[in-house]
Formats: sequence, C-alpha cells, structure tokens
Amino acid sequence: MNQVSIYDICATQLGRYLVTMMSTGIILSIGFQLSGGDSQMNTLIWYSWLGGIIIGTMIGANMVLEEHCKAGPRNVVITGSTRGLGKALAREFLLSGDRVVIASRSPESVEQTVEELKENLKEGISVSGNKARANLSQAMVVGIDCDVCKPADVRKLAKFAVEELGSVDIWINNAGTNKGFRPLLQFTDDDIDQIVSTNLVGSLLCTREAIDVMGSQDKGGHIFNMDGAGSGGSSTPLTAVYGSTKCGLRQLNASLLKECKRSKVGIHTASPGMVLTDLLLSGSTLRNKQMFNIICELPETVARTLVPRMRVVKGSGKAVNYLTPPRILLALVTAWLRRGRWFDEQGRALYAAEADRIRNWAESRARFSFTDAMEMYAENTWISVFSLSVVCAFIILSSSGNAFPGT
Repeated sequence: MNQVSIYDICATQLGRYLVTMMSTGIILSIGFQLSGGDSQMNTLIWYSWLGGIIIGTMIGANMVLEEHCKAGPRNVVITGSTRGLGKALAREFLLSGDRVVIASRSPESVEQTVEELKENLKEGISVSGNKARANLSQAMVVGIDCDVCKPADVRKLAKFAVEELGSVDIWINNAGTNKGFRPLLQFTDDDIDQIVSTNLVGSLLCTREAIDVMGSQDKGGHIFNMDGAGSGGSSTPLTAVYGSTKCGLRQLNASLLKECKRSKVGIHTASPGMVLTDLLLSGSTLRNKQMFNIICELPETVARTLVPRMRVVKGSGKAVNYLTPPRILLALVTAWLRRGRWFDEQGRALYAAEADRIRNWAESRARFSFTDAMEMYAENTWISVFSLSVVCAFIILSSSGNAFPGT
C-alpha cells in the first residue's frame, strides 16, 4: 500500500524549509548588520538573496538535466512489478533506455507483463527522435517469478538478474501488501503473516541479496525501500499491521546506513505518497476516496517523477519523494477543485483503466525537461542556500568596499 500520512509529509517538509529559511535568515541578518542600516545596501542585499536562489537553482537544474541525459543504461531490479506502481516504474525505466528485471509471484503475470512492456518499448522507439532511439535500442526487459518471502526465490532472482544484466545498479523493493482498512482484531492469522512476510521479511531478504550482489561490484549500486504510512513512527489506525512493517523498514534503513557506511552500496528510501492502485483502494471507504481525490495520483504520474531521481542518485541515505512541498501546497490550495477528480460522490471510479491510460503512453509522455530538473534540484535546498550565500556575500562585500572605502 503506497500510502503515507499527509501529516507526516507536511511536518517533514515544513521542518526542512524552516531550517532552510533560518539559514537564509542568518545570511540576510549578517548582511544587514554589515550595511549599517543603509537603505540602498539593504535593497542590494534583498536582490542578491533572490538572485542567489535563482542563479543557484538554474545552475543546479542544468547540472541535474545534463547528468540525467548523459546517464548510461541502468540495470534495474523491481520486485512486485507486474501491476500498479511497480509496473509503471519498470515502464519508465525502459523509456529512459534502461535494462529492467521484473518479478512477481505469478509466472503468468510475469510473462504477460514482459510482453506488454516490450510492446510499450516498441511504441517508444517508433515515436522517438534519432538520438532517443539510439538510447532506447539498449533497453530491455526480462522477468522471473519470485516470492520475496522465500529465501530460495530471492536468491534465484538475484542470480537471474546478474546472469541477464551482468550487474545490478538499482534494486527497488516495491513488493508489498495490505489487507484493507479494519481494526487489528479483524485481521486473520494469514492476513498478518502475509503482510509481515511480504513487506518486512521480503524486503529484508531482498536487501540482503542486493547488498551481496552490489558489494562485489566495483561500482557498487543503490537499493530503495518503499516508505509508507507509519514509517516515521506515527499511528496508523485500521492499518496497524501494515504501519508496523513500514516502521520496521525505516529502522532497517537506519541500521544499514551504518553497516554499509564504508561500502559502495547506497541505501535509500522512496516515498510515492498515495498512488491509485489496488493496494491502496482495497477496503477503502467513501470517505477515504474523497480524500484520495485531493492527494492521490496515477501510478504513471508518480513513476515519471521518481525514476529520474533514482537514476542519478548518489551516495547513501537519500529520500526520493513524490510529494514535494510544492505539490503538497498545490494540492491543499486547489483542494476544492480536486473534488470528483478520481471518484464521484458515490465513490465510483472516474479515471480510465490502465490499458486505456497507456494506449498512447509513448506519444503523450513528455521529454525530460528543464522544469523536471528544477523540481529535482529544488529538493536539495542546501545547495541553493550555499549559492545564494556566495552571491549575497560577494555583493555585500563589494558594495561595502565601495560605500566605505576607508574601512
């Protein structure tokens, strides 16, 4: 279930921006002190502050854009990738020219999905320009059945990925399950076993195998575990079992960050927010669906945002989030316009089925643009702070030298 508490997201993002604004406030206050109350100097300081943000963001955006476009084919493994967000992620990696291994418990679903994604790739190649077509020619998709709860199956998946791709650059633990919204007393033994085994034990087993594979590679690799409701330790009434597994995954990531500190294996989280999938909608009430109208998005939309960030991730401990502050703010401000976006007043779905949505997917999918890069760059606010600090300090010192030549 790709659901994260909106309150947790808002609190996290608000905290980041408060820290950023406090940092910029310190920069500005130092500038105002140096100006000695001179109004012209204060005006220059304000303009330099704004200019620093704009210049820093543009430079950073261009760097991200260039890095994304130059990034060679990635070898990617995605569990739980025969439907919903997992399939959308696989499709997006493919159209970026990457090589993808999909995995699911059902051999029939794997075979069907591989054929479907191959058709999507052909469509993407047919409508692309010469340069993009050359990149897409390297893309490929293969699949294998794997029950992530079974150690032997996970080892088989890792071995298959290495044999087919040669190495693994990105491993995404997307497989997850929930059994609807209801009190813990109404969850059966099998329900609890399946949720804990898939969400927590499965991620543990897959992460262990991914670390083993990537640890032997000169270039290392990156592992993403999916965040969800409860990952920050907040309460998740009616989804207590699911929430406890996501909280456990957050602890796992924190532990692995220290274990893998000196290795080339990056441990990260990916937070898709609320995605319109069977996993989210299972057992949802009319009230749930009314809220989904405001904050939920289609799998293809979320994948379009997450994949570019995953492809260029560096280091370790990164959080790749769909619900960035601008998106949260936009959703809240336009909440009244979003009523009836996905569901009507009776809770009936209004959005198109997946097959209809992706029929013209290759043609309608926009090329990775400068605005995408700006959004990616905006998540790294500290670089913006540094950029504006440099510009602000330069103008302040220059102006101070001109205004006060004797000092």
